Amino acid sequence: LWSKGQVFLLAGPSCSKPISSPLIVQVGHAETLQPLLALMGYFKDDEPLLANNYARQAHRKFRSGRIVPYAANLVFVLYHCDHVNASQEEYQVQLLLNEKLLSFQYSNETISTYTDLKDYYKDILENCHFKEECELPTVNVTAVDEL
Repeated sequence: LWSKGQVFLLAGPSCSKPISSPLIVQVGHAETLQPLLALMGYFKDDEPLLANNYARQAHRKFRSGRIVPYAANLVFVLYHCDHVNASQEEYQVQLLLNEKLLSFQYSNETISTYTDLKDYYKDILENCHFKEECELPTVNVTAVDEL
């Protein structure tokens, strides 16, 4: 778990041992974290928020101030397990949002095999065109400032 430049160990599966690259940090803002969580299927309410049902919405799942408060973080913890029954169980994952375990949407469990995680989000992973989505537009740097 990463917080304010420190690394903390988590109590995970009993088969855990360090991964060769123990920490990779990707930094973003609430405006990137919240859409990612929505894309992953988290915090979906059964009923849309409308003007005529506002009073019934006090306990909504989607509450941006609680999901991504100031200094929010989302951590994927990857474990390598030696003593497993099948090779698909060798790598296991936990997901933490703001230092609290988050259950996986597809299993309602707080730990998943890496294989199951990749399979569940297969369509999203295979249809993400990172280069096109994140490419910066070319800018004419030789133009003279008119001011």
